[in-house]
Amino acid sequence: MPYVPIAQHIYSQPDEVELVKVKLFKQVAYYCLCLHLLFIFAFWYSQVYILAIANIASVAAWATGIYLLNLGHSHLALRVFCVEVTAHSVLVCATLGMDYGFQYYLWTIACMLLLDMKLKLRLAITLSLSLIVLFAALFELFNDVQTAFVFHDYARPIHFINVFVCGLPMIYVIGHVRESTFIQRHQLATLAARDPLTNLFNRRYAKELILRAHSSCAHNGQSLCVVMADLDHFKQINDQQGHDVGDEVLQTVSDILREHVTDQDIAVRWGGEEFLLVLVDCALEEAVQRLETLRQTLEKQRFNGDELTATMSFGVALWHTALPFSVTLQLADDALYSSKAKGRNCITAARSG
Repeated sequence: MPYVPIAQHIYSQPDEVELVKVKLFKQVAYYCLCLHLLFIFAFWYSQVYILAIANIASVAAWATGIYLLNLGHSHLALRVFCVEVTAHSVLVCATLGMDYGFQYYLWTIACMLLLDMKLKLRLAITLSLSLIVLFAALFELFNDVQTAFVFHDYARPIHFINVFVCGLPMIYVIGHVRESTFIQRHQLATLAARDPLTNLFNRRYAKELILRAHSSCAHNGQSLCVVMADLDHFKQINDQQGHDVGDEVLQTVSDILREHVTDQDIAVRWGGEEFLLVLVDCALEEAVQRLETLRQTLEKQRFNGDELTATMSFGVALWHTALPFSVTLQLADDALYSSKAKGRNCITAARSG
């Protein structure tokens, strides 16, 4: 099936990368506007009046683009910039020849076009390649242009300066978009993997980690324990204290769980007030000892301004290599219910499996 983008709600937060791009485009636009203002005086001083007048039009074009960016029409602004850069590069090369490096601005705008998300990728690539073809064609069309330009003796340094000036915004924009993309990728990966309230792994993502942990432990001959844990009387906390206090309890309990697991262990919010721990390279007896330390820590914790306590019941099962995860999980869950039946706030180890 073809990819169909999901429509965002009218109040959805704008895409962070797109916001960064608009900010960068605006900075580049001001940079180019100031550059063309300098060109007006430079070409007027050198008596190349057609280029001085053209740069007045260029200033107007970049000012228009900035106005469009302020209105939120970044795609239209990019099209204005593309037309301006193309026309300006061709006109300067036709007037002065290729010795001064003005043709390299075509590379900058070719790269910028690829960042226009309103253009389909194929069209964006086609337009960018067209600009590169135009760049090559300029050498055939205007390589032998003779001119009495007053700065002809400075053609080499002007060429170098133009290469640097046109390359700077390209590197600046792409570098910042790259960094913003990496940051957003990390944020999206975190959202996909973590429960938003507790910051523990969510159930869907944790299943992948658990299967990989099991495979690694089976290969290395290490023990693996599965723990089901449940907050005692959590419904009463929500009903009597309110959901804000309930959320505080869940967050604090999750923080304590993280403090009592190792880097290779897996801590998961399995359900509403239910948690799953996978203790890697851990024998059953060691798992019970670690859980007892955790249980005692939770028992001493105070919530809602020291007015509230909360306890947790545990069920733990050794995950034998030959058993599927679902069977071991059921053993740990049965052990948890045994802890509940014993009066809660205790640990039960499954003895079979």
